[in-house]
Amino acid sequence: MNENSTVKVSGEIQLMAVTQRQMAQALKLSAARVNDLCNENILVRDETSRSGQVMLFDSLRNYFLSRKTTDEGANYWLEKARHEKAKRELAELKLQRERGEVYDAAEYEATLLEALTDFKTKLTGLGHKLARQLEGKPSAQICDIIDAEIDQTLKELSFDEHY
Repeated sequence: MNENSTVKVSGEIQLMAVTQRQMAQALKLSAARVNDLCNENILVRDETSRSGQVMLFDSLRNYFLSRKTTDEGANYWLEKARHEKAKRELAELKLQRERGEVYDAAEYEATLLEALTDFKTKLTGLGHKLARQLEGKPSAQICDIIDAEIDQTLKELSFDEHY
C-alpha cells in the first residue's frame, strides 16, 4: 500500500488497531520514538494483540493532545496536570491543618519563642530567688536545692501543663 492509497474501515474506528510501524509511518516518527510513546502511555497498546499493536483512535487522540501547546510553548496538558496536583496538595494540607495533623510554621515558631522566653526568664531569675536560701549551706544541700528548683521550673514550663 502506498502513501496515496485509501483504506475502507468497517466497524468501530475506536476499536481499530495498527502496528507500531504503521503508526510510526503515519506520524513520521522513528520506531524507537513510537516505542517510547507507548512506554509513556501516550500511545495506547492493544492489550489483546500479541504483536504489540496500538489502538489507532486513542493513540492519535493522546498523541495530538500531548503535543497541544500554549503560546509560551508549554505543554497544555502537562501544565494542567501540574496545576491540578498543586490544587490537590493544597487541599490535602488544608485538611491536615483542620484535623490538627500539621501546624502553621509561624504559629509554631511564635509558640516556641514564647516558651523559650519563659524558660530564659525563669532561669535568669533562679540566682536571685535562691541566693538567700543557699547562704551558709553545705555544698550537697546547695546542689539538692538547685536541682529541686530546676525540676520545679521545668514542670512549670512543660508543654503538657502550659500549652
